[in-house]
This record gives sequence, C-alpha cells and structure tokens, in this order.
Amino acid sequence: MNTQESNVKTVRDLTERVFNQHNADRISEYYSQGAKWHGGALGTVEGSENMINLFRSVFSAIPDLHVAEQEVVAQGDTVVVRLVVEGTHKGNLVGIPATGKHLRWDAVDLYKLADGKVTEVWAGDDFLAIMVETGAFKPPWMGN
Repeated sequence: MNTQESNVKTVRDLTERVFNQHNADRISEYYSQGAKWHGGALGTVEGSENMINLFRSVFSAIPDLHVAEQEVVAQGDTVVVRLVVEGTHKGNLVGIPATGKHLRWDAVDLYKLADGKVTEVWAGDDFLAIMVETGAFKPPWMGN
C-alpha cells in the first residue's frame, strides 16, 4: 500500500471509528499530539485533547451522528473528503439548544497527514444549513 492509499485508509478509519462510532477518546489514535482542527466559523482547536472535548460535545448534542463519504481525493500527504453528515439534534450544539430535529448538512474536510497521523484538518461544514435546520436562523430569501 502506498502512502496515498494508507492516508485514505487512515481518514476512512477515523471517520468510522471516531465519528460514526461516537468515540472521541480515539482521536489521539488518528491525530498527532499537536494537531490543529480548523473549523471555519468555529475557530481553530489545537491539540488532540482539546479535539476530544470538542467532539464529545458534538456527540452529546447529536448522539446518532452519522457521516457518509460521498467522494475522496488524495494527493501526496493530503486527503480531501466530501461528506454528508446527519443526526438528531438532542443537546446543545455550539450554543443552539436541542430542537429534536433531524439535521443534515454537507461538508468538505481537507486532511494533512504525516507518519500515518493527521497533523491538520480544515473542516468545511455547511454551518448555515445547521442554523437553518435548527431554526436558529432564517435567511431572508427563504420567505415565511
């Protein structure tokens, strides 16, 4: 298995074992100790311990979260994955109180890897879709 194939396998394993199995404690198996997670509007989280806390809160807010890979592209030390994320909003999600609604949004995550571990990730989640689906925001173009 070449490095690109190995990196894709690492990202797929991470998606399944951490996100789909809701096991934030496994993050340190996939991320280097000083890794950075760039979450756009949510800011940057540094270090695997801080990422564990972040994703524990996400899994608490969306206990049935499921991530489905739509497409993957790999080149060198980079893996890009286009995803559909969904689940039921049952707890506080980045300040949005539980609604009980089913959420579904698109995401594109770009991972940088070294020595089989993620060193940085840029998470491009459609945060506007989350806000609209929870009722936290209604764009003016959507009407009444």
